[in-house]
Amino acid sequence: MKRWKNITLGVLAGVYFPVMFSFIMVDKDGVVCGEIVSSISDSIENQFIDTEEIKDLVLEKYPGVLGSQMTNVDCNEMEGFFEKHPAIENCEVYFTYGGALHVEVSQREPLLRVFDNNSSYYLDMYGQKMPLFKNHSAHVLVANGFIKRVAADDLLLVASKIYNDSFWKAQIEQIYVDDHGELTLAPRVGDHLIEFGSVEDVELKFRNLKALYKNGWDAREWNLYKKVSLKYKGQVVCTKV
Repeated sequence: MKRWKNITLGVLAGVYFPVMFSFIMVDKDGVVCGEIVSSISDSIENQFIDTEEIKDLVLEKYPGVLGSQMTNVDCNEMEGFFEKHPAIENCEVYFTYGGALHVEVSQREPLLRVFDNNSSYYLDMYGQKMPLFKNHSAHVLVANGFIKRVAADDLLLVASKIYNDSFWKAQIEQIYVDDHGELTLAPRVGDHLIEFGSVEDVELKFRNLKALYKNGWDAREWNLYKKVSLKYKGQVVCTKV
């Protein structure tokens, strides 16, 4: 009897699941897009684009999407469209069973804001230009001066070292490029400027400078100097007011 019971349950399961699956597939084909749900994974750090703007972009680019069957919407094509937006790095588009179109984006992360003559723009973590956005300004390191006198990779190298070190990220607010292509750093705390020079020995320069801040100077001395020079190999030269 137990054997026949197991056989019967097996037969029923073999019939039930394919039939139910076929109903689900048919039902999915008939589901239409009833709403657009947008989200931004990193909206706390940056707000170059908001969720309402994402919805507006969907409706502007795909005016017939609401009311369309799910199977008629090309999610991959829509992802490609959004990843061309200057504020967006990645995008994922998908439907949930009830007919909601989900658009999830992550924004590009600016590393540096560049002021070059009369133009201004961001450079992201990969060294790619980003335009300014009217609704949001990122609080990032600033670079100005004779920008074209320094190689972009050299500027990014120094900016990355500052960004990836919590001490320097809190302390350095500006990179100035002089007409010889050498760099000067402006700190947030203290009245001095830091003559960084070229990017040669960049690791050693930052290491020596951190040693000065943490072990060489008392906090009360930070305003007693007008210049700190790292231009001379293996040395830190301080000039008082």
